[in-house]
Amino acid sequence: MGIGNGLEFYDFAIFAALTPVISQLFFPSGDPLSAVLSTFAVFAVGFLMRPVGAVFFGRLADVRGRKVAMIVAVTVMGASTVFLGVIPVYAQIGIWAPIFLVIARMFQGLSVGGEFGTSATFLIEFAPSNRRGLYGAFAFFSATAGSVLGIFLVFVLNLFMSPDSIDSWGWRIPFLLSFPLLVLGFYLRQRVAESPEFQEAKTEEAHLKSPVLTVFKEHWRGILIAIGIVLGFATASSTVQVFLPSYIRTVIGLSPRVALASVLIATTVAIFMVLGFGHLADRYGTRPILVLASVLTVALPYPSLMVIGLGELGPAVLGQIILWIPVAAFGGAAPAAWAKMFPTRVRVSGFGIAYGFGTAIFAGSAPFIATWLIELTGNDMAPAWYMVVGGTLTLVVILTFVKGNGHIGRGSSGRAI
Repeated sequence: MGIGNGLEFYDFAIFAALTPVISQLFFPSGDPLSAVLSTFAVFAVGFLMRPVGAVFFGRLADVRGRKVAMIVAVTVMGASTVFLGVIPVYAQIGIWAPIFLVIARMFQGLSVGGEFGTSATFLIEFAPSNRRGLYGAFAFFSATAGSVLGIFLVFVLNLFMSPDSIDSWGWRIPFLLSFPLLVLGFYLRQRVAESPEFQEAKTEEAHLKSPVLTVFKEHWRGILIAIGIVLGFATASSTVQVFLPSYIRTVIGLSPRVALASVLIATTVAIFMVLGFGHLADRYGTRPILVLASVLTVALPYPSLMVIGLGELGPAVLGQIILWIPVAAFGGAAPAAWAKMFPTRVRVSGFGIAYGFGTAIFAGSAPFIATWLIELTGNDMAPAWYMVVGGTLTLVVILTFVKGNGHIGRGSSGRAI
């Protein structure tokens, strides 16, 4: 059921990998860094739609079922990604080009706002009680696998096409190839059974007309704690997946082929790290892994950027793998932790709203802020500051409010959630 997450991060990966191309085609400017900033601003718009998607799909999943919500989410995501591949560029339609780009990103953000929370919840509700970390980690595993696929396709483009051909029409190919993923995702999700926990809760409990209002009223503290955990995860993951591919090319100066090769290798390694941390979360508990992830988010940004700054393929790969470690730790433990914070009847709404608001605020802004910090200070190491702050705040939240494995906080009623 990770096909939706895979499609989500497939789009993010190709958008990030093609940022230098997209920025010049949709935001022509004499200053390449300014054009990249404009493109990252459009990227952030998609994140701003995530809370809207979280509310819409959260209600849909908690009232109509996880299966229905996942089918709608993957359809909207796939259609908007294909649309990105057919938008005329600025030279053809002027200001309408970036407007259409923003619209496409808005619909992508809408679907993503419901996709991750719904599919991760679905996987966790199917999991045995002692394997929820691993099953939850599969949500981020599939997302990272989608990134690998997207990066691989862009790498192949750079391997077999000239820069002029890519700028002219080749950049559209990866977006258009999302159509087969859309068809596959739609087919698979139609055939799956509904979550057994949702079926049981729907039978035993009174039907909620507004799970969103209920979760805000009864579990607002859980939402705030979950957002606090999202903070460190979002700043680190968005930096490594979205910002670094452009950073390695435009700031470090590696060729597109070498830069993409480094991203592809590092992200492939990260896939297996995610599942490893999911297994560790089942064995040792989610709290220790989340603490470790937060500490590493504080400790590793500077070493990562220092290694990448050495240039060449090897240091670029090693530097990215270093920064992938805390991201993989969060991805392996956080989904199970978030799901434990909310009861079944409002789980997708609570999970999705926390993830949607958290990523909208912190992940969507990360590439823009990182690029802006470089432009403001002239210091190539400045992006590390944002990750250090995010990791520090998340560590404080976890140490203060996360009470052991599964007891993540207390709801307004005073019981553990």
